[in-house]
Amino acid sequence: KHKEATERNTKLGQLVIIVHFLCIFTKNKSHLISRDTRHLLNRLNYAMKNFSTSTLSPYIIQALQEKGITEPTEIQAKAIPILLEHEGDFVGRSATGTGKTYAFGAPLLSRVDPSDGKIQAVILVPTRELCEQIGNELIALGKHIPGLKIKAIYGGVPIKNQVHELSNGVQVLVATPGRLMDLVGRKIVYLSMLKFLVLDEADEMLLRGFQTDIDKILTTSNRNYSTWLFSATMPNEINGLIKKYLSKTLKKVIIGKEIKTNSGIQHWAVELNAIDKLNTLLYYLNRFGDQKGTIFCRTKSGVQKLYKQLSANKFSCGAVHGDLPQGLRNKIMDQYRNGHINILIATDIAARGLDVDDVAFVIQYHLPDTAIAYTHRSGRTSRTGNSGTSLTFVFSEERADLEFIERELRLDMTYLPLPSFKDQTVNKAILWGRRIAKEKPLGDLLEETDKQAFKNELQHLSKEELLEKLLATFLRDQ
Repeated sequence: KHKEATERNTKLGQLVIIVHFLCIFTKNKSHLISRDTRHLLNRLNYAMKNFSTSTLSPYIIQALQEKGITEPTEIQAKAIPILLEHEGDFVGRSATGTGKTYAFGAPLLSRVDPSDGKIQAVILVPTRELCEQIGNELIALGKHIPGLKIKAIYGGVPIKNQVHELSNGVQVLVATPGRLMDLVGRKIVYLSMLKFLVLDEADEMLLRGFQTDIDKILTTSNRNYSTWLFSATMPNEINGLIKKYLSKTLKKVIIGKEIKTNSGIQHWAVELNAIDKLNTLLYYLNRFGDQKGTIFCRTKSGVQKLYKQLSANKFSCGAVHGDLPQGLRNKIMDQYRNGHINILIATDIAARGLDVDDVAFVIQYHLPDTAIAYTHRSGRTSRTGNSGTSLTFVFSEERADLEFIERELRLDMTYLPLPSFKDQTVNKAILWGRRIAKEKPLGDLLEETDKQAFKNELQHLSKEELLEKLLATFLRDQ
């Protein structure tokens, strides 16, 4: 009987898939998957082990394959089958860098109707950078779906252009809470036809003071839509929001512990004094070499100061913080992603959701205030299975705070000694040599006769002798 039932289910499953794909290629709404098909496939224990055999829109699968993505992460494998079918609310928790954007983006775009030009889905995010990034990721994910329009709206740029683009019809809107409320207040955006509301990085939105805006959004628009909440952590404020606004038919996918750093991160710390801080940073930056890394500072002025210091030592770096114009921030982030600069100096604005490949290390130049902040800073490295290093600088009076973070996150923290006087001196010599190598020629500042007189003093030395004497001169001056 078991064998007969298995064969019957197999044949039924094959029939469902055949009928499903016949529908796909014979209907105008070809990207939409029959809800009955999804339900039946789920009843047949249709597990999403890879995207190509999932019930996602074939257009979405095609876009994923073009990006070389075939197997889902844990949050994607567990959330996507639910979100393709579930009509109620949903909560997904997973650490940073685990693919939450595709976990909600793939099923969302599979369920949106591109023949309807009204806004059907709104994705709320905490920062402008994350808004633009998720908008671009979803545009790439849904590029093969005919008629689908996705728009990212956020502050810091003229609202006039955004209003014009929205007037042409948009199905999916990615927005920061402030700009969305602005457009709703101007009666430019109506949420009455909303089918889906996604709160991405929900914990960060509450930490940034968007509770009031979120309350207004959840209470002013109709409540016929499904709310999908995604977060790396679940503090009390998030649980309160869930109890207040989300339905009793809520479904959850919880991955990992309450607060968890990415696996594959080496956690290092150096206890030091303020006077040793810059030289220690320069020493470790040389140890990391040309690898890509992010340095976090507590304040905007701290970011600018450190940027000038690293630039003076000929490091390839850029700085981002909230006071920079949006266009300049975008330019710097593009340079960082594309490898034109390999060090990004930032306030915590860059610590959430910015998916930059191949970040090998994170340096916390100033100790973060909370374990959650540590998680999101260090989460810029070791993303999607890669390894990385998180290095924290801590003053002696801050040691107890760092140890609390260690206990909270159950970190295996390695405390490194300060670089020795010899190591720091050698490092200074290397930096001095780098400055010489990258120094621009004098041009017309000296007469040719003066230049020749200087060369005459050194021309009898071989290259090796000249380098030895330059190094000896530098070391004697220290």
